[in-house]
Amino acid sequence: MSTSGHDLPRDAAGEMNQLLGLAGFALVGSITPGPNNSLLLASGSRFGFRRTARHVAGTAVGMGALVFVVAGGVGVVLLAVPGLDLALKVAGSAYLLYLAARIATSHGAGGAVAARPLGLLGAVAFQFANPKGWLFALAAASAFLPTGRTPAAGGLAVAATCATVILGTAAVWAAGGAALRQLTDGGRAQRVLNVALALVLAGSVAFIWV
Repeated sequence: MSTSGHDLPRDAAGEMNQLLGLAGFALVGSITPGPNNSLLLASGSRFGFRRTARHVAGTAVGMGALVFVVAGGVGVVLLAVPGLDLALKVAGSAYLLYLAARIATSHGAGGAVAARPLGLLGAVAFQFANPKGWLFALAAASAFLPTGRTPAAGGLAVAATCATVILGTAAVWAAGGAALRQLTDGGRAQRVLNVALALVLAGSVAFIWV
């Protein structure tokens, strides 16, 4: 009785440490430049933080869902399908280059980049077309999945931790874009910023292929 009574707190402490390690991993993996953050930066600059909030939420929800899918083993099976990884890279790259072209050719804050920013469902869907997201999810699930829980419960814990951290880092990038927006007046400065953001977004395609 006394042994099991001491084991439970030790197991709980071990799992907590594991989740804290996961949070650190998620922070480093999600705060660094990449397709998601370049897109959030551009959206924040074009539409402001409030209108980009759904994009921020969709990024966190989508990555959480992707981590949960991978933790359940589905991701590993899907990535084992011949040619699927290449298809994901092509789809993600094409979408980012399309958005970069739209940003570069727009004029001012009211230009023709898009009628509205990427919404919740669009941001969620993009995570499943982003190969870097799959690699992140595979690393998180394989290294930090709790061993003392059922696969569903463990996957949910990992997914929730990742989603919580990513919600914060995505908000930081969107807020950074919104801050850049305040420095422009919709004239030449906005045009220069649009081209710079388009180049950053196009450059982030390289993160998909490395």
